[in-house]
Amino acid sequence: MKYKVVVEHDPETGHYAATVPGLPIFVDAESEREVRKLVKEAISFYLEEASKGKPARSHGAAAPLPVKIITVDV
Repeated sequence: MKYKVVVEHDPETGHYAATVPGLPIFVDAESEREVRKLVKEAISFYLEEASKGKPARSHGAAAPLPVKIITVDV
């Protein structure tokens, strides 16, 4: 199964952060390679727990929620 992952880089700290739209997942790492590894592990863990019938923090579904990306003016 493929998931879209949002990876952000903070040039001030040098750290990378990743989120998975529709899933309650956030990981932080010192390299892009490490953030990719951690997000794969987090998705696998989330799906494993959801398949056991345990509530998955914000919702019980294993499939991602539909998301919409919008732009707002501030």
